[in-house]
Amino acid sequence: MFEFLVGPLVDKWKLKSIMVYTQLLQAILISLVPISYFLGFLNVWLVIIVMFLATCIEQIVYPAQQSAIPKILENKDLVSGNSLMTFAYQGTDIILIGISGLLISYLGAINIFIINVFTFIVACLLFRSLKLSQAEKQKKLEENTFKFKINEYLKELNLGRKFIMNSIIPKIIFPLAIVNFIFGMITAIMPEFSLNIGGEKYYGYFLATMSIAMLVGALLSNFFSKYPLGLFTIIGFLISSVAWFLSYWIQSPVFTVLFFGLAFIPISSVNILITSTLQGLIPEDMIGKVFAWYSSITALFVPIGSFIGGTLASTIGIDNIYGLGSVALLSISVYWLSHPIMRKIPQQMNIKADDYGLSNQKNFQK
Repeated sequence: MFEFLVGPLVDKWKLKSIMVYTQLLQAILISLVPISYFLGFLNVWLVIIVMFLATCIEQIVYPAQQSAIPKILENKDLVSGNSLMTFAYQGTDIILIGISGLLISYLGAINIFIINVFTFIVACLLFRSLKLSQAEKQKKLEENTFKFKINEYLKELNLGRKFIMNSIIPKIIFPLAIVNFIFGMITAIMPEFSLNIGGEKYYGYFLATMSIAMLVGALLSNFFSKYPLGLFTIIGFLISSVAWFLSYWIQSPVFTVLFFGLAFIPISSVNILITSTLQGLIPEDMIGKVFAWYSSITALFVPIGSFIGGTLASTIGIDNIYGLGSVALLSISVYWLSHPIMRKIPQQMNIKADDYGLSNQKNFQK
């Protein structure tokens, strides 16, 4: 939720340095767990503090990666690049979460932390090998050291907010916030919903199906990039809504899980296409600030959704909370359809930044 605070830093610091040193810092932090174990003073509070600090550092990495991708790839390759990023993330998610129980059983929890340290070191070395754009390499020394005064920092923070408010981004964020709100609600009720339809094993089936669907959506996003973004988003969320409704309506645990997964395929593709489009249009000096705000605002709706979903479940029932997901997805499709500027957004390669307030010149004239 507080990722927006790092946006100005990402745009001023050298991106490769951010990605390299954040991995190194996380490796050092995570290593404190096995070190304290072997020295005999490991306790739960040390683990909690270490994981909290490591997660805070990770919040710097995401906007840095989003800023780095357009500096590595040409505009025409952004969809493919983001598709591969999601494929890598979801693919490892499916495999490693699936075998995590076995790994912990055979290797032991402490050894998993040791392996984790090495994965951060590998990431650090891989980030060091990145070749970014010439503009990134030529950042001035004072920008790289970035001895930021508080008033300069606040000015940069506000600049990102102003840029977003003068562009089409708030209209895009609104439906994505709804998706995260739904995800939050479902997260809260899914364990009990799974028990009701067939037992706790179905909770694992739901998570696995969702991950696989997100993976498929990522792979298909390059194909869908040939179609107008507005039209595909409208049709995509309509398909997701129908699939979710069938998941709710059909009284079969297997088909409930299957259609639940199908609903996430268009969601994954739309998310990648929107991210790729913004990366290609937002000016380089604004991309870190914009994506940090973008992530914070959409992330805010996950805990809100969880709280409301958990609260309403005892009043209107878990099944009805689940069914509301279909209505919410349908409302996103209707939302895009009802906005002329949204439904007429062309395919990614034909979108002009000036038309949507995504260039500095047009944005700050408003």
